[in-house]
Amino acid sequence: MITGGRPAGHHARHVVCPTANHVPRPSGRYICAVEGLLGRGAERDRVGQILDGARRGLSGVLVLRGEPGVGKTALLDDAQAAAADLHVIRIDAVETEMALSYAALHQFLRPCLSHLDVLPAPQSRALQLAFGIKEGRPPDRFLVSLGALGLLAQQAARRPLLCLVDDAHCLDPESADALAFVARRLDADAIAMIFAVREPGPRPGLLAGLPELQLAGLAGPDARALLAAAAGPALHRPLAERIVTETGGNPLALIEIGQELAAGQLSGDEPLPEPVPVGRQLEQRYQREVAALPAATQALLLAAAADPTGDPQLLWQAGADLGFSIEAATAAEARQLITIRDTVRFRHPLIRSAVYYGAPAAQRQRVHARLAAATSPAEPDRRAWHLAQAATGPDEAVAADLERAAERALGRAGWTAAATLFHRSATLSPSPVARAARMLRAADASCSAGALRRAQAELDEASAYPGGARHASLAQRVQGRIFHAQRQPPEATTALLAAARSAGQEDRRLARDILIEAVVEAQINGALAPPGATRADVARAAEALPLPAGRAATIGDLLLDADTVLELRGLDAAAPLLRQAIDAVRQEPTGPPELLQWLAAACAAATVLADEPRLHELSGRMEATAREQGAPLPLSLALSHAGVAGLFAGDLAEAERCFTEMIALAEARGQPWSIGSLLLAAWRGQPGPCYALLGTVADEAGRQGQGYQLVFADYARCVLELGQGRYDAAYAGFSSPVGDTSQIKFALPDLVEAAQRSGRRDAAHGLAGRLSALAAASPGPVTLGFSARAQALVAGDDPGAEQYYQAAIDQHSRARGPAHLARSHLVYGEWLRRARRPGDARDSLRTAHRLLADLGAQGFAQRAALELAAAGEPVPGQTVPAQATAGHGSELTPQEARVTRLAAAGATNAEIAAQLYLSPNTVDYHLRKVFRKLGITSRRQLARAPLDLVR
Repeated sequence: MITGGRPAGHHARHVVCPTANHVPRPSGRYICAVEGLLGRGAERDRVGQILDGARRGLSGVLVLRGEPGVGKTALLDDAQAAAADLHVIRIDAVETEMALSYAALHQFLRPCLSHLDVLPAPQSRALQLAFGIKEGRPPDRFLVSLGALGLLAQQAARRPLLCLVDDAHCLDPESADALAFVARRLDADAIAMIFAVREPGPRPGLLAGLPELQLAGLAGPDARALLAAAAGPALHRPLAERIVTETGGNPLALIEIGQELAAGQLSGDEPLPEPVPVGRQLEQRYQREVAALPAATQALLLAAAADPTGDPQLLWQAGADLGFSIEAATAAEARQLITIRDTVRFRHPLIRSAVYYGAPAAQRQRVHARLAAATSPAEPDRRAWHLAQAATGPDEAVAADLERAAERALGRAGWTAAATLFHRSATLSPSPVARAARMLRAADASCSAGALRRAQAELDEASAYPGGARHASLAQRVQGRIFHAQRQPPEATTALLAAARSAGQEDRRLARDILIEAVVEAQINGALAPPGATRADVARAAEALPLPAGRAATIGDLLLDADTVLELRGLDAAAPLLRQAIDAVRQEPTGPPELLQWLAAACAAATVLADEPRLHELSGRMEATAREQGAPLPLSLALSHAGVAGLFAGDLAEAERCFTEMIALAEARGQPWSIGSLLLAAWRGQPGPCYALLGTVADEAGRQGQGYQLVFADYARCVLELGQGRYDAAYAGFSSPVGDTSQIKFALPDLVEAAQRSGRRDAAHGLAGRLSALAAASPGPVTLGFSARAQALVAGDDPGAEQYYQAAIDQHSRARGPAHLARSHLVYGEWLRRARRPGDARDSLRTAHRLLADLGAQGFAQRAALELAAAGEPVPGQTVPAQATAGHGSELTPQEARVTRLAAAGATNAEIAAQLYLSPNTVDYHLRKVFRKLGITSRRQLARAPLDLVR
């Protein structure tokens, strides 16, 4: 919660200074024999640098890692004490809430929720859905994370912000992912963020990649000083040395041992406990301390440990049945085990753990039952969770309550909570059939949560129960989804095909729905699909499972059948079915849950047909729908189709817009997507980055089984080589033909040019014929222009070629983008120069050069400039101002280049931030660095800046 200085409850310690060196004595006295943190000078300096950065408007992140008791919490306390001038948000994650999705994030952002209206509507809605404020479709985690970033950035804009997360290893996975996302996206916002994580922890990869600081035990002199402060002056020096050695200088162990030593042990006359209690044995020490308290106090501590909300009112309500009242807290607070103010807080998580797990199971169950009874009806999910913890055996009523709670969690995209609730529901199910079904749903939810090992274990358990053929089919489908999440599309395709075949005899509807998923996986496989997992294998399975006679076809059925005919009988046979399916999607007026899936399939169909107008329409609708629904994964796919539509139409600005946002989405998710960068680099004529990215894409495609990327990589290589006039390399770069099912038929005119110019005339004529057929079937300015240009190229030096060149220019002048018009002018100008008509050639080449230079297609622009020079016209001089070239030694980073291009196109900081998923302050920070690197002083100069300086 946000406070001006300390988190609620800290002021209740009644100690002199906020450090781990406050030593509680059995008598209730508290001393602070040592001011400040002993032996933590370097660590405090590191934290101080982060705080100073926040004061200057810069962000800083640090993950403190160390064993229990090493001083992580003390360092957080010290940071908070040093941040009196900053706004502070602090939470202590609770282990018992790890199964409650977004519980920690809700606690973290609760003071900011009144400012939800400052966020874009999709982000605001996503947070409200995640926190159960609203009901609706499950929110995407990415939007939830973006909303959290936006709220914190907005808070920091008013006052620098310090965010502290103690015991981050106890965060629920959804909250951990969201907070890690925020930490990775911070740059130029006045936010300092510090996490404390116990090592070794249950989740080794938690917060991976963030700056870390490993805390070790105190060095000898500091450890002895702390031990002496805890034990008193009578401590025998050799005994102190032994304790320091055996504890490794662990501060908490030193304090607790110092408190527990008897007078005889202090002097060395009596032996120490063997072994010295360190680490988990500290829990035993706390258990002994708790056991010495009155029974009512012990009951209160157990109830507090069992309740993750920390709500005092709930504690007192439960206490009426558990035998304690508010007076029972006195003894616990006197020993500084717990503080109860606005919230209930244990001094150290080990105390909570010791109290809870040290109690007999029967007592824990009784406490959970009373907490369930005291929980408000407005919180049915938490009540169900307590009832589950209270259950002593199978109980269908409780299992059903948990299942309903899991369904509600799914509605909030609380996959972890849903998986946990379904799992517990399954274990409490008396019926084996219900147990199998609920465990299968747990596996599916765990898969969606990214907990793939758990998902596989749950799936294995669900498969072991009797459930019938339908259950087996559903289990195979979940197996396919697990393979998909593991980026194993061949295995996913195989599993989904098996599921569809299994379901086909009893439930044809289910079988065909599964096949639609299999089509997607097979498309991902592309050229890397092994036998049995190809698109043709899926098509044959679909052909064997036709829609029963008399049953109305859904849009999904139309798309599946069209794809099946395309694979098995070719484009000519499939074209009418593809158009029927496309029109059905276009005419769908409502917004069913499958709409985005249908739009994606329709976009793919339009690309196969080379129907550029339909592709533009469908991809635009898909993008708008995905944005409206706040669905980033479908948005990524929509941007992919829209980017391809831009390439198809020669609208490079549109392609760059889409691919730039896709790259930002992928980076924000930690999932590389290099193919967009490759396509842009190829069109920009950047050989160095392009060749490097070709290897990167090949590695990513092979590692992830995403063979579909390889044909786009071939296209990028072809475009790059054509820009450099390397026609043989451009043609040879295509490793596979552009067949009927290919979605890059816009590469055919490039292949015609490469084949004709490299002497492969027969191949060029064949490709030109295919283009003519495509243009006749899908006539439009782009395809008709492609066909005319191809006919001109294959005509060679024949004078009749001119009419085709002019027809290509005429058609491409009507296209949405200028890239194809520019290239038609380029090849026409080259033909005119070879025909010894230099004056006419200069006119066309001059137009080509201007258009290509404006597009940033430097390879083709240079080719046009060389042709102009050969035609007798000097190459136009560079338009980059002298001061802009001064920074050539300081290349722009990819992020800086993306920000700069958007700014040069006229986008505001807020618009750039929205497209790149940054904060406006971070955008401003990047632009200021770009200005320094390029030696410019205003946004107007960016349009002429050398934006090819990208490493």
